[in-house]
Amino acid sequence: MKIIELSQIQQSLNLADDLALLISSQKSAFSDYSEGGYNVPLPMQFMFPNYGSDCHIKGGYQQNSQHLVIKIANGGPFGSQGAIFVFATQTGELKAILRDMGWLTTLRTAIAGIIASEVIPWQISNIGIIGSGNVAKMLYEIAKLKYPNKNTLLYARDLAKAKMITPHTCQSVDELVMNCDLVFTATSSEEPIIQDNPFYTPKAFIALGSDDEHKRELSLKLFEKSDIVMVDSKQQASKYGDVAKALHTKIMSTDSLVELGHVLKTGISKQAKTIIADFSGIAAQDVAMTEFILSRCI
Repeated sequence: MKIIELSQIQQSLNLADDLALLISSQKSAFSDYSEGGYNVPLPMQFMFPNYGSDCHIKGGYQQNSQHLVIKIANGGPFGSQGAIFVFATQTGELKAILRDMGWLTTLRTAIAGIIASEVIPWQISNIGIIGSGNVAKMLYEIAKLKYPNKNTLLYARDLAKAKMITPHTCQSVDELVMNCDLVFTATSSEEPIIQDNPFYTPKAFIALGSDDEHKRELSLKLFEKSDIVMVDSKQQASKYGDVAKALHTKIMSTDSLVELGHVLKTGISKQAKTIIADFSGIAAQDVAMTEFILSRCI
């Protein structure tokens, strides 16, 4: 059994050089998941309100794979913790532990947002990110690699934290939405941050990390206006995040949702003007990311 520490994981990757490979690997995970190529149960989660922390457990394996992957990601006031456990599907033996401290979850979450941005049917002009935590930081770094010639603006409730990521910030959510046609949300908000798209111009809203029942970043009014709603997993979207709220209020039905894995093959109509993507994170991503790291470290 091999233990792979965070430092070794990070040393095995160079985002500037490996981003295209990582994106390709994650795209395959989304596509294969939507085609039934992964065995993935619903996630488990534990909330610890007394400490302001939580624990999320996701697991799965790709059909005919030699590895079962179980990921535990913990978060709270003191930062991210966690590890990924790799078992042999034939013998049940524990083959490896990736002590990633939640870093790989942050990375694959940000990459999912970038993959969703690739299917937007118009030429992106300005990118906006709402948030100042680990996912927002990673997303900013990857967005600058993917779209080096695009303006990328940030907004956060704590503007000082946003300015630690980039000096290019907005004073309000409305200012960011007005100036950007691609908007990412990467917060822990339990109330809608984006209320509407009042500007009558094409805009895409990509909400990341919607993996608990209390998470809310997008208003129901925005869902009412949407032309397409993408999710990573219909099964999970019906339970977690903003989409679950929209389904509960009957604004939309599960049948109207489209999984990213399918959209990667079919694309999005150029007629779509308001696009929503709401991702809870699927274990297929974690499996693909784990296999990528194992190929570098073992």
